[in-house]
Amino acid sequence: MISSEAIHLGPFMLPFPLLLVLFGLLIVYAVGKILEKKQQWSVQTWRTFSDSLWTMLWVGLVAARLVFVLLNLDVYLASPIDIIKVQDKGFHLYGGVIAGVAWFLWKNRTFKLENKVIFVTIFTLICALSLGLSQWQKPQSFYPNMQFNNLEQQQISLKQFVGKPTVVNLWASWCPPCHREMPVLAQAQNDFKQVNFVMLNQGEGVEKVQAYLSKNQFSFHNVLFDTQGELAKEMKMFGLPSTLFFNAQGQLVDRHMGELSPAMLQQYLKKISSSDHLK
Repeated sequence: MISSEAIHLGPFMLPFPLLLVLFGLLIVYAVGKILEKKQQWSVQTWRTFSDSLWTMLWVGLVAARLVFVLLNLDVYLASPIDIIKVQDKGFHLYGGVIAGVAWFLWKNRTFKLENKVIFVTIFTLICALSLGLSQWQKPQSFYPNMQFNNLEQQQISLKQFVGKPTVVNLWASWCPPCHREMPVLAQAQNDFKQVNFVMLNQGEGVEKVQAYLSKNQFSFHNVLFDTQGELAKEMKMFGLPSTLFFNAQGQLVDRHMGELSPAMLQQYLKKISSSDHLK
């Protein structure tokens, strides 16, 4: 299944920006193959070139993670184990690209200048395309015209949350990653008073949800029920947990598929709300 930001293969998700980076490496490899024949590279030169493309990917990924962690070091110091939880998608694209390109140039430092320019230009242009992709075709610009029941069986319209930045989390009690991120959202609700946190349950009944929240001592201000998964279909959010981030005007700013870490959640909150109004 394909959404506007990734290809979904069962429980796995391949983000388009990552796919474009891989595509860029393949194009560089193909161009290198052409130049190898045209310029008659030695066997060792070709081996170094091809190996450096593979290692460039890993150097870039590690560097992108490290830069993101350093930029959010205060959050990660509170829970160091989160540093290795790369499923939160906390990567710094610029840092990864710069580190990867630097590694590639160093490994192929004997290349002619024009070859270096060709390879770096091709790769950076495709990476720039992946950056532009983050702004590509959001499925919905503002709150959809939908109403959902709350714990008291009252109908609540999403549009009533206009006026404050709002986080809408799609979850279910049977979902392990949903359960793991619940404390993160509960803590954020306490820390960021000027942000609405809406816990939109997917397909479960009131009694089951109340029992789950009571057992785990979660106290959310806004618990709503989407019994038919209407919002997920409207927003093309495939899989749980998924989270939508709206600004105070009700405009969709960003969305996240998968488990949220404190650092990644903080990044999204910065996007939807100015730092002066967060606490």
